[in-house]
Amino acid sequence: MPQFVKYTPEVLQYLRDNYTTTTQPELRVELKARFGLNLTRQALNQALKKYGIPCGRTGQFVAGGTSWNKGKTGYMGANKTSFKKGNMPWTKRPLYSESVGKDGYVFIIVPERNPWTGAETRRKHKHLWLWEQANGPIPPKHAVIFADGDMHNFALENLLCVSRTLLLILNLHDYKNQPAELKPSILALAKLEAEAGVRSIKPAAGRKRK
Repeated sequence: MPQFVKYTPEVLQYLRDNYTTTTQPELRVELKARFGLNLTRQALNQALKKYGIPCGRTGQFVAGGTSWNKGKTGYMGANKTSFKKGNMPWTKRPLYSESVGKDGYVFIIVPERNPWTGAETRRKHKHLWLWEQANGPIPPKHAVIFADGDMHNFALENLLCVSRTLLLILNLHDYKNQPAELKPSILALAKLEAEAGVRSIKPAAGRKRK
């Protein structure tokens, strides 16, 4: 249960005299030291509002006041969003430099015009770039996948160009997470299903097939 706090006239007067020049955390420390009051931030806020004790601070600049950056111009130092020393944005990285995305895919800077910015280089998935260098542009409605499921195995024989239909069926079979020894069989089965126009979609939980 919340503790009842009795605010004596002395406590209220102290708040009125000091709230304009003292922060709330400092007030709580002083109230405990002077009056034995162990107030939470919420309790102090409620007391200040209840007894109409203003802080006198509006957050606005006051005419004649001095701003914190008076006399300063230009760069004023790093902040938490600044680039750290030694870091380099991907747009400035050397050609063919690599990085790993949050999803685990490897990206590479390639000498290809960026269709969005017009830059002479762009950041691209490494497996797509390698397959295109060996085979040409990826056909429409197709994707390149890793035959063994390892996103860091860039051997050309491990990069398979599949139709979106076949990719859907492979995903329905959870191909990526299947054991390596089962992948060839699952791939062969998925190709047969794609050719036959069959999609192995499992019925939703709680529903029966008719």
